[in-house]
Amino acid sequence: VLLTRRPVGVSDYTRAKSISHDFDAQMREENLHSIVAVPVIVRRDLRGVLYAGTHSRERMGDKILEEVIMTARCLEQDLAINQALRGKGDPARAVASSSRSMSGAEWEQVRATHSKLRMLANKVDDAGLRRDLNSLCDQMVSPVRLKQVAQLSARELDVLSCVALGHTNLEAAEEMGIGAETVKSYLRSVMRKLGAHTRYEAVNAARRIGALP
Repeated sequence: VLLTRRPVGVSDYTRAKSISHDFDAQMREENLHSIVAVPVIVRRDLRGVLYAGTHSRERMGDKILEEVIMTARCLEQDLAINQALRGKGDPARAVASSSRSMSGAEWEQVRATHSKLRMLANKVDDAGLRRDLNSLCDQMVSPVRLKQVAQLSARELDVLSCVALGHTNLEAAEEMGIGAETVKSYLRSVMRKLGAHTRYEAVNAARRIGALP
């Protein structure tokens, strides 16, 4: 996690070969097996690692991993607000402002609305209305865009929006009015551009660079 700055999950911590095993003693003491670790990054600085674990050896599902990641993102938001406001010499205001950051459920509502707006924009015939809807979508993502965002086409972002809602390839195809194989092609292209190995990694990578909320 410290090297890649990416979420990592293992179903059997003590036997996993892809981790450092620096905390084997603590894991055995707590009888933890399935572990998820998510980096907490503020302004490119690694501020910590958020862990979640279970006593079973069953790998945690994507939903659990997403909840841990959302919690880490909320923590990053709080830390960024505190850091910015403390730099202005107002720690009391920093604490008050950080308490107003969105919860995981509120973030999910924003993300779902963003995805549905993108789908709606594809269904309208009026070019002006479609442009306005796409503009609203752009306002819902990070204002700081990295160069990678420009590499993703509008259709690729549409597919990612469907995946972010939990749609299968077939459901995304029906929503977008295209074939399932075309959806797969867009996903392969997105994963290649973002250096992701799975659909889930692609969504998280898109969120990190500000392409999705």
